Amino acid sequence: MPSRRPEGTASGTSWNQTFSHSMWRANNSVHRALNERLRPLGVTMTQLGIVLTLDQHGPLSGADLARGQNITPQSVTTALAHLERIGWIERHPHPVHRRVVLVEPTEAGLRGMAEGRRLVEAVVERLSDVVGGPEELDRLTLGMRRIAIALDGPDSPVARMWPDPPDVG
Repeated sequence: MPSRRPEGTASGTSWNQTFSHSMWRANNSVHRALNERLRPLGVTMTQLGIVLTLDQHGPLSGADLARGQNITPQSVTTALAHLERIGWIERHPHPVHRRVVLVEPTEAGLRGMAEGRRLVEAVVERLSDVVGGPEELDRLTLGMRRIAIALDGPDSPVARMWPDPPDVG
């Protein structure tokens, strides 16, 4: 039977063995594992990431959060509504630009964030064991940061939040 592949796309490597498939599958697996671990807190990794960002950078607008997290404004709006419902954030008018609403974590949000970090760290420890230890995990982390910066550009939200990683190796 002749190949059904269009000309110029033949590859000796099956799709599920390629870097792109492996990265995609690992991303999905880690995302699922993190969300499962966070389920007792009633938040997702995206929602926890928003509170972590607010803790790191101080009060921000929803638009700032969307840009900084590289997610849609609609996703931020949904996440903020949930975080406000569970008492993890509060909203206040900007002191100068009254039409801008700033978001900041509450005391309950900071406590939840600390517990969320602990739960995430348990997943990271498991991944560290899987890849061969903390040094290998650090090496992979730097590689993934370089990939994100290379694909999103030096002025991307990802690059602004995570400066160029140091050379490895």
